[in-house]
Amino acid sequence: MGGGRLRVATFNIRHGAPAHGRVNHRALVETCAALDADVVGLQEVDERRLRSSFRNQAALVARHLGCSFVYGAVLRSGIVGRYGNALLTRGAIRDLDLVQLPRPSARQPRGAILARIELPFLDVSVAVTHLQHHPARLGNAPREAPVQLWALLDVLKRRPLPRLLIGDLNLGLSRARPIFAAAGFDSTPDLPTFPGDRPRVTLDHIAVQGLRIVESAVVRSDTSDHRAVVATLAVASVG
Repeated sequence: MGGGRLRVATFNIRHGAPAHGRVNHRALVETCAALDADVVGLQEVDERRLRSSFRNQAALVARHLGCSFVYGAVLRSGIVGRYGNALLTRGAIRDLDLVQLPRPSARQPRGAILARIELPFLDVSVAVTHLQHHPARLGNAPREAPVQLWALLDVLKRRPLPRLLIGDLNLGLSRARPIFAAAGFDSTPDLPTFPGDRPRVTLDHIAVQGLRIVESAVVRSDTSDHRAVVATLAVASVG
């Protein structure tokens, strides 16, 4: 997107399958293309797994969109299969880091992709993640998603402005927004994204620092149990 504005999206693809359906890679590509975003964060992305026909889903979508991409696996499945997050962009990917997030209750590993994206009109620090959805296992241990979000924001804030966090946080707006605000981030409004057919809760978020959210919306898909979130951003004015 030109004119000094940036279009970004986050989409939990559920390995390209709706809640009660089969993987449809054509629909996955079409949905991602329709987002028309300069930067896209994908979650629940398969690589070489039986259930998704052993496809490298991040590479598949990036190839059709003509984007650069990086894949960040958080789990292994079988001998060659992997599962994780992906960052796709129309720009160049620099200063890449794959971060493991804390696991207070030793649940499923969670991670994040951090990078600096170089676009013709703007460089931006980006984090893509998918936080834990389970509650804590033990006694008074804190729920993992807020702990992970705090940790990720701390790492992201060490990178240059402007900053962008996109992902499935498994936190509703009432839980996520106070954390964003305390860290100096603004975020997209209450845009229910889950479940995909009749969304009731906002689990997928776009948060910014040094950028301004101009507009945002959810996008329905027939290839996931989530809806995507897309936002148009502008550089925030100083002073």
